[in-house]
Amino acid sequence: MAGDLDLLIGTWTVRVKSWVWEYDFRSDGGVTWRDLGSMESGVGNWAATSKLVNMWWKGSTTRESWQRPLTTGSDHTWYEASYYRGKYRIEKTGFVPPSPTPPSGPTDATRIDAAWDASRSSLRFALNRLKLLQRQIKYFEDSHGSEDAFNELRRNYRRDMAVISRKLLVPSNPMDPAFRDALGKAVGLIEQNLALPKSLNPAHAGGKCSNPKPAYAWTTPGRKPPDTDLCNSWFSANADLQRDVVTHEYFHTVGLGDIEVNTTANALGNANTMAQVVAYLHDRARQKNSDGFEPMIPPLPTP
Repeated sequence: MAGDLDLLIGTWTVRVKSWVWEYDFRSDGGVTWRDLGSMESGVGNWAATSKLVNMWWKGSTTRESWQRPLTTGSDHTWYEASYYRGKYRIEKTGFVPPSPTPPSGPTDATRIDAAWDASRSSLRFALNRLKLLQRQIKYFEDSHGSEDAFNELRRNYRRDMAVISRKLLVPSNPMDPAFRDALGKAVGLIEQNLALPKSLNPAHAGGKCSNPKPAYAWTTPGRKPPDTDLCNSWFSANADLQRDVVTHEYFHTVGLGDIEVNTTANALGNANTMAQVVAYLHDRARQKNSDGFEPMIPPLPTP
């Protein structure tokens, strides 16, 4: 309770019956009083125990005690004198409580850590879904067209098949060689992305972010280890977009570019397309890119 003794030091207004006094406590154990209605004043001493602050006055038999812990206003007090015996009111004069420390916002490091973890988690989830899809396609093939195997494929992997078909520009039939080839290549690209080490630099407006072309981040395609610079706009983006930008930039490190997509080869070579494949597989209700553009029309199956 040592902190409440810090509060004691300074000036207090003391009200005993009709009297109003001012006490001024010093840290050396001294205390003075003066009557606010007259010129009377005096000096005394104070001492603290674990439960009380006790006061006595020079030339007086009056004794006072204030109960600890002290607060800025209280009547947990006791006055002992020939003319009065009982509780009274005390208030710290001019006390301004310290302003609460505002909660600190997330730092660059915490934002980057959260986006990195979310990116890796979404990649692992997407990779697992695609490998399960590959396994189910193989099971259907080995079953020689079993109706049960087909129903399971359609029931459990509708969204996954739609994402591969529509984002990678291949037929929707999972048995089509083009579908299976694109699926296998997507798995390989995601595995490469996941294998990369964390290397994200909060460049803001410096580094590669000094490029006047607007961007959330910049990465040198094909350079390993990654050299991703995160720009100012990345730090103000929503969490899903921050996650997907990290995924996108690491597809650049794998060797993918930012190219126009008209063919399956283009789609598999485009960092944004592959990042959105991962996002649509992970976010089972998502119907547009995390930047709010390119709505899926008609909507993808959910979940």
